[in-house]
Amino acid sequence: MKGSCLILFRSDSCTLERAEQELRAYNLQVHQNGNSLMVERSGSSKFQIVLVREPHVIIEAQEIAEGTEYEQSISLCDARFEVTIDDLEIALDEINTLMEVQGALQDASSGYAFLPWNGQIIKPWVG
Repeated sequence: MKGSCLILFRSDSCTLERAEQELRAYNLQVHQNGNSLMVERSGSSKFQIVLVREPHVIIEAQEIAEGTEYEQSISLCDARFEVTIDDLEIALDEINTLMEVQGALQDASSGYAFLPWNGQIIKPWVG
């Protein structure tokens, strides 16, 4: 069963190249595939990451955040990483790699993770 999650951020804060650097810093295997990245770790699910900066992104970000404590800050997010997960069930069973992919993308972009399977929004970690 395919799954996906989103990392929402302001478009001026990150590039696909910056995301690739951060993913590699987490010791993940990264392969560039045109305008997307394929990410994996031996024995885990594969993740495809696409950077989207289309006009609908900010509208959907506002809808996701409506009524949450993050509504104001997420309403400014005009870019996102769309993370497609080969097999969500396997990825959730072996949650560490998925969390590292999300964490690397959040570190790279100072973005908010949105997990559609449970509706959770995870704010960026500030060190």
